[in-house]
Amino acid sequence: MKLRAGQRMKAVRELMGLTRNEFGELVGIDWVRLRNVEQLNAKMGEDEFAKIGQMFPELMPWLTYEGDIVMEDLKSSQEKLCRLIAAKIEAGQIPPGFYLEEKLK
Repeated sequence: MKLRAGQRMKAVRELMGLTRNEFGELVGIDWVRLRNVEQLNAKMGEDEFAKIGQMFPELMPWLTYEGDIVMEDLKSSQEKLCRLIAAKIEAGQIPPGFYLEEKLK
């Protein structure tokens, strides 16, 4: 199933175990804006993709165009939250409805 960018961003945030406010502070995006994007009331802007991509480049193929998620890249990331995502995926703690299993390599 094809997900919109806001839905993919929500999956990333939930895998990290962060609230909208926590994720927004981390990447520099207002939580109200995150809510609107996640609820598909607004589209993600290029600047928002860039902010997230600077911190989590390993997630950008999936976040931007629903490309593959390379587990080895997540596991070896310098960013602790990417390594946390890898651990949660390996432990089977993927939030339902995001179809991540299809994109794991």
